[in-house]
Amino acid sequence: MSVTQEIKSRLDIVDIVSEQVNLRRSGRNYAGFCPFHTNTRTPAFYVFPETQTWHCFGECSEGGDLFSYVMKKEGWDFREALQNLAKRAGVTLDEPDPEAKRRRKSEEKLVDLLTTAAEYFYQLLLFAPQAEAARKYVADRQLNEETISTYRLGFALESWDACRTHFNDQGYSDEELLKVGLLTENPDRGTRYDRFRNRLMIPICDVEGRVVGFGARTLEKDGVPKYLNSPQTALFDKGRLLYGLDSAKRYIREAREVVIVEGYMDVMQGWQAGFRNMVAQMGTALTGDQLRLLKRYTKRFVLALDADAAGAKATMRSLQVARDTLDREVETRFDARGLVQHEGRLQADIHIVTLPEGYDPDKIIRSDRDRWPQLLDQSQPVVAYVIGVATRELDLNDAKAKSAVAQQVLPLITDIVDPVEREHYRQQLARALRTDERTLRMVSLPQETGRSQPSGPPPPPPEDHFPPELNGIAPKTKKTAPSPRGDKRATNLLRQCLEYPRLIIQVNRSLMRQEQQSIGEEDLVIPEDKLILDIIYDRADQASVVTIEELCDSLDSVLLERVETLVALPVSPESELSRLPDRLAMSILDWRLAQARTEVEQLQQLSRGAHSQTELATSMAQLYGPRILELQVKIKWINKAKDAISASGQRRAEQGIDR
Repeated sequence: MSVTQEIKSRLDIVDIVSEQVNLRRSGRNYAGFCPFHTNTRTPAFYVFPETQTWHCFGECSEGGDLFSYVMKKEGWDFREALQNLAKRAGVTLDEPDPEAKRRRKSEEKLVDLLTTAAEYFYQLLLFAPQAEAARKYVADRQLNEETISTYRLGFALESWDACRTHFNDQGYSDEELLKVGLLTENPDRGTRYDRFRNRLMIPICDVEGRVVGFGARTLEKDGVPKYLNSPQTALFDKGRLLYGLDSAKRYIREAREVVIVEGYMDVMQGWQAGFRNMVAQMGTALTGDQLRLLKRYTKRFVLALDADAAGAKATMRSLQVARDTLDREVETRFDARGLVQHEGRLQADIHIVTLPEGYDPDKIIRSDRDRWPQLLDQSQPVVAYVIGVATRELDLNDAKAKSAVAQQVLPLITDIVDPVEREHYRQQLARALRTDERTLRMVSLPQETGRSQPSGPPPPPPEDHFPPELNGIAPKTKKTAPSPRGDKRATNLLRQCLEYPRLIIQVNRSLMRQEQQSIGEEDLVIPEDKLILDIIYDRADQASVVTIEELCDSLDSVLLERVETLVALPVSPESELSRLPDRLAMSILDWRLAQARTEVEQLQQLSRGAHSQTELATSMAQLYGPRILELQVKIKWINKAKDAISASGQRRAEQGIDR
């Protein structure tokens, strides 16, 4: 039995959920108001003791096990959930192996160094005579003492070795200073010197609030670069960090929305003015890692773009870059297709708002505080925004220009997962171009070469209401622990993709051809497997893939145990690789089919619970009927996709075609 399975066997999900949700007995299950969305009319949140799972049949349309519940409710990552639940269950977590303990101890020392450095720079800003210009700059930006203290703003002396000397005297070596980016080295001359000099220092923290690097603004009029960040280190990876998230996460959860801006000062000014659900992306396009991080706290993201990044030329260039690059590692501040694909995979809601020319959030909030929320209210979904920007100054009498816009925007629409949304935006583009929608369907698009996210028909959101007649809490049904292995089909998928990292892309393409959704966390049961899926996607995107042995060296004991279990399973030989994507796609469709049928059974079970009351039974049939119908449509789509994949595979086999 794995650690997570042992924890779930000792804890009852009904007890955990009941601490925060007023549950009432409903047949063999429990119902209450969903804690993740506004739901005051009728209960939509159900807990199933027999399977130890939960599901919201309302706006969220999400579900999972004990781990997924506490991670979503508390905003914890897997490690935090594991530690807290293990403590509660009385389960002792295995100590990491000696090498892992050594790495952790080394990392803790580097974090301590950065934390001490942040305090050192902060004290210099407050008291050093040399920091007068920095203090004046902060005052000019209208940041008060509380904000300066909250974000621990600091100052780096105009010296080549002041920081180095200070921390050498504290017992830190040059090698450690280099590892955290406080020192830099000239390899030609063999000299080492302070990386940050005469700059306003802005500590950058990870989601846990640990200082992992710095952003440093020049105080010189013509200083270059304007902002100097810490280099890439073991702790600092700007593609996996969001500035201000550590302090904003509570407010993001409360607002059920995160506003993503570009600058450190934007976040600080927003915090000071009371807009505390803001984070900064630090000058790069949003990455999947950043969006997955934010998804712990909300599904709704509003991306605030300045006029330069939002302009027509920049927008169209981002579409072209996203289409033409295999690994999407190009520095573009607004990757529209990347956002739409992430939106589909994460089941998120991403909106865009353009700021007035010459303004950033900092300037807007300082000049007119009330204008900021008004601008956010004007945000648009990504595709609607792109269509508006692309056609704003378009000469509708220029046929070639209209065709060029269609060529650029249609791939974006094709990436949309929901078929209703996809059709809506195709119609919107047709109206904007003043052309017939059927003509757009005839447009020949270039063959995709990058990682694509399939379009497919997920189930529409169900009605957000359940029967109000719920009885008081009755004795609990004895719970049945889920299988520790999870579903064998999903397990096999992970095993094959660990062996062949880019196989996940081919499986998604096979699903995409049948308009089915790409593989996501909702396809998995075991908490560790959801994290392993993220690792697989990361490995698929890398130019050079790390070996399984190298991967194992980087994992903690719980994930390592699961990966070792997966690696011990049989792997398909390379000779079968051509047929493997379709086979895996078929197995995932089988798994989704089983999930959909299970949900139908759950709804029918809930309906049967009211059979003794004719009026209530009729009411429940009206409430559950639409959702059951939606699931039946989904089942039909899945079966159709399975038949198509099976038929195409048979044709290739008969014709001797090897993909």
